[in-house]
Amino acid sequence: MPNIFQQFLNQVGSGYKEADKRLGGWLPGGGTASPLTRAKQEGEQKLAGRIAAQQMPQYAGQPGRFARQGQLLNAVRATTEAGSNPFSLLVSNPTETKRVAEYYQQNPSLQNQYDLSTNMFLRYLSGTGSKGLEIASDVGKQIYADIQQQERKFASSPYRESIISTRTGPASISYIKENLLQGNTPVYYGGLSDAVAPHKAQLPFDVGQRWQLQNSLGSFWAKPTDTGYAIDDRYNFVYAPATKEGKGKLSEFKMIPGNIADIGRNLVRSGYGTPYTTNLEVNQNGQVTIR
Repeated sequence: MPNIFQQFLNQVGSGYKEADKRLGGWLPGGGTASPLTRAKQEGEQKLAGRIAAQQMPQYAGQPGRFARQGQLLNAVRATTEAGSNPFSLLVSNPTETKRVAEYYQQNPSLQNQYDLSTNMFLRYLSGTGSKGLEIASDVGKQIYADIQQQERKFASSPYRESIISTRTGPASISYIKENLLQGNTPVYYGGLSDAVAPHKAQLPFDVGQRWQLQNSLGSFWAKPTDTGYAIDDRYNFVYAPATKEGKGKLSEFKMIPGNIADIGRNLVRSGYGTPYTTNLEVNQNGQVTIR
């Protein structure tokens, strides 16, 4: 009798396991959590991940450490940390501007801890250029995603076909045609630029981390590589003096600052800073390296 009873239990247990498997393990005692339990576990894991990210040790010069505070507060912090008065930069005070520039010449890695716009402008102002430049991974991921979005847009667009089929035209058209034929992709966030892409192809900058890219990379050509994309960007300004790669005449017209970018423009018009080249490579993980 015990053997028969044991066989019965084994058959019931086997059937239970099959039912459990078919139902995704939802039966009591099954190997898989119920949908509610599973959702609760996943929520707890995500929360734990966010808490862990917030508790990660921070350090001076950590890429994008203060970026979430916004460009205005980043600019104020960058100025005061250099021992200068933010209001002095409103009027392009030579002594205070020099103080900021010299501070970041001596502490170049600290420039990385601000948003990318502030980081790259400080490098222009201090003359340190792209040496030691580091970009936070969330910004790197945004760059990569934007390149791919533009790549899909230009793969078979009427604009692309019209440029490629053009036999003659201005030098700028030939330049664009050459890049498109090489498989390069124009990425354009707006701002004063030679506009390698038409206005309708401009990426809206109120998405994700693009607010950091509008006034830093601005516009560029992305070149495919084995691991991602290469970006060769020249950080300069058309309204700078001619000696700083600008048009010269525009430097005479300073403006009453209406935002943080206007303060930077006035400094550029006054002749502060040094243009520099930034050669980047970005992969799908958001890792940006300096070539």
